[in-house]
Amino acid sequence: MAVYIALVFAVLIFSLVYMLFYNDGIESDRIKGRLAALETTGEEMIVDEELNKSLAERFINPMTESFVKFLSKVVPQTSTNHEKAENQRKLLRQAGMTIMPSEYAAIKLIVIIGTAVLFFILAIILKLDIKIKVFLPFFGAYAAFAILRFSLFSKIRKRRENMESQMPDVLDMLSVNVEAGLGFEQAMLHIIEHFKGPLIDEFTIAYREMSMGRSRRDALMGLSERCDIDDLRSFTGSVVQANKLGISLKNVLHTQAASIRDGRRSKIEEKAHKMAIKILLPMVIFIFPVIFIMLMGPAVVSIMEAFK
Repeated sequence: MAVYIALVFAVLIFSLVYMLFYNDGIESDRIKGRLAALETTGEEMIVDEELNKSLAERFINPMTESFVKFLSKVVPQTSTNHEKAENQRKLLRQAGMTIMPSEYAAIKLIVIIGTAVLFFILAIILKLDIKIKVFLPFFGAYAAFAILRFSLFSKIRKRRENMESQMPDVLDMLSVNVEAGLGFEQAMLHIIEHFKGPLIDEFTIAYREMSMGRSRRDALMGLSERCDIDDLRSFTGSVVQANKLGISLKNVLHTQAASIRDGRRSKIEEKAHKMAIKILLPMVIFIFPVIFIMLMGPAVVSIMEAFK
């Protein structure tokens, strides 16, 4: 019996080691083999770049592009569709997604149709009633549409919260750099090199636009439109106004950083005050029933014994 247990444990350990380190070992052997071939032959290895691409780049992306082109031919381009595409482009940009609205629409349509077909196949496999077979595909399509929409707006909200939380530190550093004698563009470049995050990505786009010849006003206004944050709109408006009127930029930046930090503190205090109200619902659901059971339990037992 002990021999069988030892064999089972040996097989289990071998399986775990195989699953954990097999891919790393294969990759390491492949790299070592290529290096050895280079050292021995000294010739350049011809690598097929097409085969080295991922499955998404070789198969999924071409299918998506062809499907998008087909949709663009089928759907007529009207002014309403153009406005919807611009709004969708703005939402995708706020979510940090770099795909085109037509590509997102094609992906969304594929997911909705695929989910509907999957629910229909599931209903057939489970041998459900005919009414349920008709209802489930529509339910699956609506669920896929709702999940995709919720996911998009959730990404926008999280990205906006990350930018708002990072803004006071970035503006403080920007103010310090300007006070140290750097120009506004050089101060932005210093921040881009030493910070990371969605706000820094937007600052990078604005800096590249200014480097390519776009005016500071247009670049900053584009920054505020892409992010769609009130504090950032106030910041860009103040910088543009200071540049127009010749006001000292370091004072404007210091004032804006202090104002945004105070506004952030006020929002945190507001959330803290709301917690007292929000905690009532879990108290009513989870705590009060237990208290009632503890208080009324002995009385109920006594009453039941009295009626026996």
